Amino acid sequence: MSRTMPMAVQSSIPRWNWGPALMPFIGVALILFKTLVIICGLQLLRYAVLVDQRERLKFRLLGLSMAMAIGPLAEVSAYAFAPQSLLAPLDGFDVIWNILLAPYTLGESITSAKVMGTGLVFAGAVSAPMFGPHHKPPETMYSLRNKFLSKNFLGWALVCIALAIFAYLALPPKNSHSSARAPAMRGLILAMSGGFVAGQRFFLSSTATVLHTSFDEGNWDLWSSPLAYFIVGGMFFVAITNAILLNKGLAEFEAMFMIPTFVGTSIITTSVSAAVILKETAWLAWWRLLGYWFGILLVVSGLVIIAKDARYQLGGCRESDGARQMQAARPLNGSTGSSTVNVVSCINIGDQETQD
Repeated sequence: MSRTMPMAVQSSIPRWNWGPALMPFIGVALILFKTLVIICGLQLLRYAVLVDQRERLKFRLLGLSMAMAIGPLAEVSAYAFAPQSLLAPLDGFDVIWNILLAPYTLGESITSAKVMGTGLVFAGAVSAPMFGPHHKPPETMYSLRNKFLSKNFLGWALVCIALAIFAYLALPPKNSHSSARAPAMRGLILAMSGGFVAGQRFFLSSTATVLHTSFDEGNWDLWSSPLAYFIVGGMFFVAITNAILLNKGLAEFEAMFMIPTFVGTSIITTSVSAAVILKETAWLAWWRLLGYWFGILLVVSGLVIIAKDARYQLGGCRESDGARQMQAARPLNGSTGSSTVNVVSCINIGDQETQD
């Protein structure tokens, strides 16, 4: 007697579709890969400031290619597989990689506050995705139009413009000695501005949706709408502006100071914009919503501890060692006609370029 199951019976047995179940895991893996690649690129940019000027170009080009090309490509791919609110807390791994690598790659110090802050970041980055949305609903140009042509988006845009004007007016000039807090304030504004711009990931998430629909489903009708080009243009504008601000900040301040502040602002902005504009958390049960925002709070609390520790060292060293730094800077400036990196604080935060 044959043991082969009849075809009619075989066809009636439901088969598990692994595609939708694996999509969030693929998104998480890609975003973790992106965080590691981008941190390596950012540390190369920081290292390029510290080495001899003849070697700066190669490290800067390698860092830019990793931080502005390879990492963003992985990020775009990640947002095609998982919702923005799920991936946002995982950006906290930027700080974890940075804390683990910076002492060996850049010679930056580790304190107990940084260790405690990193622990909170790790706890929040792991717990928040467990409670957040795990699947990305299919998007159409109609649904995207409803999100981008809404009062929520208009209000969000007005808030962004107001904050940009405030940051521009409040930013102290480079090498300002008007007060002991001016350098720390400049670094804080640069890092938070870059993080806020990077947090506008709804452009990136929506671009991933448009590309996914076009290539995987063969539906190119989305490109007949001007909204598609507005979304893609917004993604490039955010990427370029973010790169300029972050590169400028890392040229003047330590990665230990810049990256936690940058990432914390980015995570808050990404999570809030996902809720306000994309409305990804609107259908979560109250206990999942509570768990999700508690995880975000853990991440941000850890980043605040790390950034305050670095800012305290920066401000304290500048205030206490100001006279000694000025004396140490004179022979450096007088001994060379090219750009040099001056030690402007006792924890090696910052650089100062001299003119020929």
